[in-house]
Amino acid sequence: MGYFVKQADLERDKHIMVALLEKNRTRDDTDYSKRFDWIYLNNPYGKATAWIIWDDKSNIPVGFTGAFPRPVFVNGKEYVAWNCGDFSIDKKYRTLGVAVKLRKEAKLAVDNGTIPFLYAHPNKRMEVIHLRVGHKKISQMVRFAMPLRTDRYLKEKLSSGVLATLLSWPVDTALRYRFFLKKAASTRGVFRDKVQCTPEHEQLFTKMKAQFRIIGARMCEYLQWKFADHPNFKYSQYDFYERNQLRGSLFFLQKNGVISLIDILTDDVESQIKPMFFSFIADVYRLRPAASLSFILQEHNPLIPALKQIGFKRRDDATSAVIAYANPQLQPELAQLVMDGANWFMTVGDRDA
Repeated sequence: MGYFVKQADLERDKHIMVALLEKNRTRDDTDYSKRFDWIYLNNPYGKATAWIIWDDKSNIPVGFTGAFPRPVFVNGKEYVAWNCGDFSIDKKYRTLGVAVKLRKEAKLAVDNGTIPFLYAHPNKRMEVIHLRVGHKKISQMVRFAMPLRTDRYLKEKLSSGVLATLLSWPVDTALRYRFFLKKAASTRGVFRDKVQCTPEHEQLFTKMKAQFRIIGARMCEYLQWKFADHPNFKYSQYDFYERNQLRGSLFFLQKNGVISLIDILTDDVESQIKPMFFSFIADVYRLRPAASLSFILQEHNPLIPALKQIGFKRRDDATSAVIAYANPQLQPELAQLVMDGANWFMTVGDRDA
């Protein structure tokens, strides 16, 4: 049995790729047809590139993968790289040979100079495939979480809901007032149920670019597409002001009592993270009741020390590595920067979604 890989015609072959996603993914909150149009056809930085692998004996498609254009700034210079995702192979055909044959296609585009570099967030099983084709693991994604209420935890441990409520009340009250007291009088926050981006937000990202060697796009055009135009998920936004000046924004999902932070804008990582989070958490207690906060970031992210000081704890259940590749012969200086995870500012918002 042999296999061949062919670049997909996105519109003609859409039904093939959507069917492969629906068959091989377990999410029940995603309309893959709508998502396909959004991420493959309507990306403001260009259409995606995809490859389908076929069983040459039966001439049936057995898997595919995609690569999504993403502006990434390296030392302030803008490159359009590939954010790789959607690697899906039917269970019957999940062999090393099939996976490697399909995975090689994106690397070939870097090696022939079509694109400057790529990155991806594979799970443990797929990480091996990336390494086999010559990509490099540059880091690991890690999750940090912080409880806002203890009643849910106690109800799981105790047989009495009444007892759990009684025991949790003083602890939860202390947690709540800790953040009320730390919120500075000169600061305020605004929740927005639909993501909005203004010239002030654009200016925040301009300042962010100057703080990091490598950072993915967070301009208004990108934020509008990534969050406001997403066909399946309803993202919210929190804008943080100090003396009526916008100093930062948080983008998040809220579901089943958990606020999952996805991305962030800030004009100064050193000075603004703790004030912004103190304000955000105090306002969550008042206006967006939740049981916990969760934030997945790359392990080198400079936000992590501040998150630990606020009260976030690392959880060992984030499952993806960070992979990158640039050709060291074609662009040696770029490759050296890109394939060092310590150079990247990265959150879960940098994944394909």
